[in-house]
Amino acid sequence: MKKEIKEELNNHAPLLSGLSKKQEGYKVPDDYFARMEADLWEQIKPATKTVTEAAPRTSWLDGLIQQINWLLQPRMALQLASVALLILAGFFMMNRTTTTQPDALADLTADEASEYILANLDEFETESLIELGFGEEDFSALDATLFEDTDVDDLLDELQRENIDLQTLEVYL
Repeated sequence: MKKEIKEELNNHAPLLSGLSKKQEGYKVPDDYFARMEADLWEQIKPATKTVTEAAPRTSWLDGLIQQINWLLQPRMALQLASVALLILAGFFMMNRTTTTQPDALADLTADEASEYILANLDEFETESLIELGFGEEDFSALDATLFEDTDVDDLLDELQRENIDLQTLEVYL
């Protein structure tokens, strides 16, 4: 039966039947596996035999100089200069002192300040004067200068001449 299959294969596909006659795959040399272990050990031994010598000990000063040289490379030097510049700028910004000008108001007494305010009353807003909270003695001096009887009479006469109604009068007050 096997012969019949081979003949039929040879008739229909002679190329395919010829393949089975050739040897399959690769042939390994006879002593390959016996030599393999020895070859591997030969390749590994030279790598392990080389022993690197320890670097000679350097003094701490040599190490410091080497680190400083590394820091002074252009890229590192620029980074260090930038950081130093930022630190110095921050230091000067934080410790900036304002120019000391003599405080002109420090020498004024309370009486001098009150006299100045009374003399220049037109320049101050009423709200800011109320916020200052003058004592009663200051208001009596203020009343004497602002509300003299002749001034009040003149104001009333002027308002009567203009025939001002109550709404307009409330606006003046």
